[in-house]
Amino acid sequence: MTNNTIKVELLSDKALALLQQLEQLNILRLIKADDPAKEPKRQWAGSISKETASELLESVEQSREEWERNI
Repeated sequence: MTNNTIKVELLSDKALALLQQLEQLNILRLIKADDPAKEPKRQWAGSISKETASELLESVEQSREEWERNI
């Protein structure tokens, strides 16, 4: 028996019920996945220094002021 793991997007509650029945029959095992929305935040957290972020914000502010002056 091979141990393959796949990710499935459930489109209805009936699909979950069906998978739970298969689990009760020892055909598969349901594993709760981590919230995918949290992963990118962790991945990019701390990617730039506070100094760089501050410089970027100043640059954005300056370009906004220039845009308003040119109109």
